Amino acid sequence: MKRKVSGLAVYLAALYSFLYLPLAVMFAFSFNSARRNVVWKGFTLHWYGNLFHDAELLGALFTTLKLAAAAALISSILGLLASYAMARHPRFRGKQAYSSLLNVPLMMPEIVMGVGLLSFFVRVGIPLNFWTLACAHALIALPYTTSSIRARLMSLKDSRLEDAAMDLGATEWVAFMKITLPLAKPAIVSGALLAFTVSFEDFVTSFFIAGIGIVTMPIKIYSMMKFGVTPEINALACCLLAATMALLAIKSVVDERS
Repeated sequence: MKRKVSGLAVYLAALYSFLYLPLAVMFAFSFNSARRNVVWKGFTLHWYGNLFHDAELLGALFTTLKLAAAAALISSILGLLASYAMARHPRFRGKQAYSSLLNVPLMMPEIVMGVGLLSFFVRVGIPLNFWTLACAHALIALPYTTSSIRARLMSLKDSRLEDAAMDLGATEWVAFMKITLPLAKPAIVSGALLAFTVSFEDFVTSFFIAGIGIVTMPIKIYSMMKFGVTPEINALACCLLAATMALLAIKSVVDERS
C-alpha cells in the first residue's frame, strides 16, 4: 500500500532544500578543478592545499581566533557577573531596565552598532586596535553569555548550599568561588562557545571598528569575493562551516551534560 505524502513532508523537504542545497553546491564545487565556478571539470584537492600555503589567509585566521577568544573571555566574565547579580539579588532597583539593556545588542542592527561604536571610540579619542575590536565583539556576544549563564543560575535558585557555606564561616565571595562557579561552569563554557562563534563570523562590526593592520577572516573573504567566487573561497567557507559545526556540537554535548 502506497503511503500518501503529507503536505508537511513536502513543506519540510522544500524548506531544507532551500537552506542546505546551496551549501551542498558550495561543498561540491570546492573540489572543482576549474578556476571559475561555471562548469565542473574534475575532482581536485588543490584548493584546500592552497589554503595552508596562503600567508595572508593564515594571518587573518590567526587574528580572528585570537579576537574570538578574547571576546569570549570578556563577555563570559561580564555575563557571569551580570547573571549572578540578577539571579542572586532579584530585588535591586532598575533590574528590569538593566536586564533589557543587556539584550539591546541582540535587537539592534549590526550596522547601527558598528557606526555607534566607531563614533564613540573616535569621540573619546580611543585609537582603533585589536582590543577595541575585541571589546566591540564582547558587547555583541554579551546577550548570549548572559542568557546562558542566567538560565543555569536560575535553575539553581535554591541557594541553600551557599547559605550553608556562609553559616560555616565562608564569605559570599568564597561561597561564590567554591560552590556557585563550579555549578555554573557548563553554562559558562556553553556561553563562551556561542560568544566565540558570534565573534568569529562577525563582519559588519569588524568592518567599522578594525584598525589599521587588523584583518579578520570575514573581511579577508569579502576582499577575495571582489574577484569572483573561486573554488578556493568555497574551500575556505567549507572549512569555516566545519569549524562552526564542531563548536555547536561541543556546545550541545556541554548542554546535555549540564
